[in-house]
Amino acid sequence: MDRRRLVVLCALVPVLATAAAPALAEPEPAISALSQRGFVTDRAAAERAIAFRPFVPERAPLGVALLPPFHGGQLSKYEGIGYEYARRGRDWILQQWPRNGGSLSAFAGLPAYGACTDVHAVGGRKNPRGVTWTTPRGLVFSLTPDGTAEPRTILTEFRRLVALGACR
Repeated sequence: MDRRRLVVLCALVPVLATAAAPALAEPEPAISALSQRGFVTDRAAAERAIAFRPFVPERAPLGVALLPPFHGGQLSKYEGIGYEYARRGRDWILQQWPRNGGSLSAFAGLPAYGACTDVHAVGGRKNPRGVTWTTPRGLVFSLTPDGTAEPRTILTEFRRLVALGACR
């Protein structure tokens, strides 16, 4: 093989190898905490699909999802709604459902706060990962940070929501 052909061949090998290599796939987007809980959709559609008037924690939530029922059969009247929202540099998930005879007795109890007399810690009383409560209107709420947060931070956000009307 003469030198000229060898140079051309050496120049073509990398080009051919690059063309034959599979295209780099785009990275898949990270699965959001909200999408792990339900079907993410637009706010208007989610609020029309549920059978109760939800408490909205922020004017412009980061995301909204329809949730499977808290208790009872898979009927649309028992479906819940979840809101992901940002507050002071942290993302939160607030979920709401019709109680439909369900109980929070599996969770450790916490002291009543305001109109919320049935308040429980998600993950244990000492180091809760969230707070869940029932309302006088027969709804069940669950508040968890997207990620981790100090128990005091979680309880502070719970109390803020109750002060805004999350226990009416």
